Amino acid sequence: MTLPNASPPAGASPPATSASPRGPGPAGDLGRLTTEAVRPGLDDLDLLGPADLVSLMAADARRATDAVAAAAPSISAAVEVVFRRLEAGGRLIYVGAGTAGRLAVLDAAELGPTFSVPEGVVEAVLAGGDRALRHPSEGAEDDRAAGEAALENLSVGERDVVVGVSASGRTPFVLGAVAHARAVGAATIGLTCNAGSLLSSAASTAIELVVGGEVIAGSSRLNAGTAQKIALNTLSTSVMVRMGKTYGNLMVDVRATNTKLRDRALRIVESITGADRQTAWTALEAAGWNTKLACLMASSGKDLGTVTFALEASGGRLRQALAMVGTGVRRAVVPLGRSGPKWKRLGVGAAFVDGVLVGGDVAIDDGAVVAVGLPGDGPAIAVPGLVDLQVNGYAGVDAAHGSVDELEAMGLALARDGVLAYQPTLITGDPVLVGEAAARLGEMARRGPGDGARIIGVHLEGPFLSPERPGAHPAEWLRAPDGPLLLALLAMGPVTMVTLAPELPGAIELIEELCRRGAVVSLGHSAATAEQVSAAVGAGASVVTHLFNGMPSVSSRSPGLAGAALSDTRLRLQLIADGVHVADELVRLAFAAAPGRCSIVTDATSLAGRGDGILMLGDVPITLKGGVARRPDGTIAGGASTLLHGLRQLCSLSVELPEALKAVTERPARVLGRADVGYLRQGRPANLVVLDDRLELKEVLVNGRSIVA
Repeated sequence: MTLPNASPPAGASPPATSASPRGPGPAGDLGRLTTEAVRPGLDDLDLLGPADLVSLMAADARRATDAVAAAAPSISAAVEVVFRRLEAGGRLIYVGAGTAGRLAVLDAAELGPTFSVPEGVVEAVLAGGDRALRHPSEGAEDDRAAGEAALENLSVGERDVVVGVSASGRTPFVLGAVAHARAVGAATIGLTCNAGSLLSSAASTAIELVVGGEVIAGSSRLNAGTAQKIALNTLSTSVMVRMGKTYGNLMVDVRATNTKLRDRALRIVESITGADRQTAWTALEAAGWNTKLACLMASSGKDLGTVTFALEASGGRLRQALAMVGTGVRRAVVPLGRSGPKWKRLGVGAAFVDGVLVGGDVAIDDGAVVAVGLPGDGPAIAVPGLVDLQVNGYAGVDAAHGSVDELEAMGLALARDGVLAYQPTLITGDPVLVGEAAARLGEMARRGPGDGARIIGVHLEGPFLSPERPGAHPAEWLRAPDGPLLLALLAMGPVTMVTLAPELPGAIELIEELCRRGAVVSLGHSAATAEQVSAAVGAGASVVTHLFNGMPSVSSRSPGLAGAALSDTRLRLQLIADGVHVADELVRLAFAAAPGRCSIVTDATSLAGRGDGILMLGDVPITLKGGVARRPDGTIAGGASTLLHGLRQLCSLSVELPEALKAVTERPARVLGRADVGYLRQGRPANLVVLDDRLELKEVLVNGRSIVA
């Protein structure tokens, strides 16, 4: 591997600021936009007959679907941003002009009847107002101040998310709206059809659907409009699914306001519950044509008050509510035509399903979860395989130096301690060796986990860290933010997260670049001020690495990274809850001050699971004495306990069990935008951990097969 010099050359010009244009400017540069390009080979378009025109247009439309597929990682990131804001009580606000704005209005208008989204939760702002839906008002898009005023009139705030839609990525009305949204702390997403546009730079999350030139040069109602419509469909529908607006692929939150929709609601209730049409009709009438409540009533025979409570307790998610009321729902209990007697029963009394403890047993068949909420009252609970996003090493293996075979052994050791998905962490070191380690981890991830824990990406903790707060990181390898070095490291392996210090010169530009490439940016080992933290979050940083460690203490007039993290609802917080790294009182404070935003990591080193001894953390020798890993100078150097220990530690600090379980399963999964780990769901692979009433490990199942019992 060849890497550039990590140090900037003497006399080098400072990097461009985050305000610098990254693409064509608002005026005079339209010809440089790919959406404005005049494509060669179409000079005789006006001479083609109908059959040739239709054939050309139909084939060319594939550019739109290809562009959306290429932007899938950034759309996924946007889905998570919107989901988090709506779950917290915020709003989704689209802003656009012309064709792009009309498509946004259409998407917003359809969410109400399709998913029963309450009035005002999803808004669309169109340049030129409602009249512009039917009549051209193209001049309105040039009024930046009007875009700012429109969002000010909506009282946009920090709980909201604003999606700016502009094919060119340089529409002043949209740019003004997005600028106002960022200024008041709202999350911002830019949906554009040009790479490196002003909108991509202005928004905290950029979705770039690069369709190229149109068949009719500059007519962005063609492929650009098609791609934007597909992306908007994908974004909003995915968010609705995440919010529990569907059951399987059934539209269970349909608003039954006409004959067609009432018939659809009837068929949905019949399909889910197995009830006949009259029973389904009666249940729907009793439930005020609320499909979810009707399903619960028809399947359980319980009254409206009981099922309403179950649905509210399940966060509006029908699958969990069905399990809570103990129904024999056809789709929930006998999927795919399988018969119950073949199932393996876990003998548990509860399962942790989508953030809710659901009473009853769990059944497994053919490696998948086929039922939850079955009759059973054993003392154990089934939970998803644990997820640890900071593992430097484990059971004698260091992630930076382990061979592929040693890494496989490390994955097996993690799995036997309940962790079934993890993000290996590479600390600051020789960039060449770090890159080689990332490549080995990538090879291990491609090989697959077998019976071990699954690698879900690589975390680079450094080298762009503060020399004032290096912790266990070797100071000689710390570097100022360096774009070429970063890109070289990203190319070596599946890097999903990078921890950096936001106060370093050039850090904001690196954050923006990482976000464009779909990586998660975490703030840590930093002496940043609250203002510098806010700027980093505005650029796309979304996580804090081991809160309270590697950063200054909070003081009355200097909140620093820790204080800013606790108060900024856009940040997700990771803590090492091993009883060593952070005082119990501060762990309690974090979970109380940042509800829904805290997860825990082990920061495990090769000493974890080994007992006293001397091993390595990257290039740093570390010693385990009395359960604490330290460098030779006495500095604490990573963790030496299990994630299960952290779970028990949280519960000992009076964190409620569901909250503690979220902190080691679904929340870390959400940090990386993963829905395939950290969740126990019907129809999904049975990658589970069974815990007794003291939260001690009883059994670990990988694809339904017990590896620890």
